[in-house]
Amino acid sequence: MKVGNYMREIISESDLIYQLEQFRHILFYYDYSEVNNIVFFDVQSLNCYLESHKDNPFERQYQALETILDIILPYLPNNLTDQAMDTIVHFLDRESGNEVAIKENIVKNIKLEFIQIVKSLRTENEWHYLINICKKIRDTKANVILTH
Repeated sequence: MKVGNYMREIISESDLIYQLEQFRHILFYYDYSEVNNIVFFDVQSLNCYLESHKDNPFERQYQALETILDIILPYLPNNLTDQAMDTIVHFLDRESGNEVAIKENIVKNIKLEFIQIVKSLRTENEWHYLINICKKIRDTKANVILTH
């Protein structure tokens, strides 16, 4: 996918696995100990906390996940090939005139879908199956680059 600087050199398989494992660890086991004595009664109280406490653990978790997602984005399973994305963006860009916003929205949805997939996994076998899918996508992209 060529959105901003998202398509870079192909990362190694071991780096991909490491990034995926880090992603899962941050998603499920992030350290919130600095706010373990705070109770949010509703979304409004959470929003108030987020607005008044910069660099809070929620923001740090989000930034850590985003950093990893930016690295692994080209290897995430989704239904859009680079060519399909370019075609969709070209078609929608004629209507709205904002190619960058369209691509960013598509990328955001791919990331959110991946988060939901990871959160829905129930077993280690399912997790390893997802890792293998990402590895196959990585291998395919590496082979395409090698043949061109």
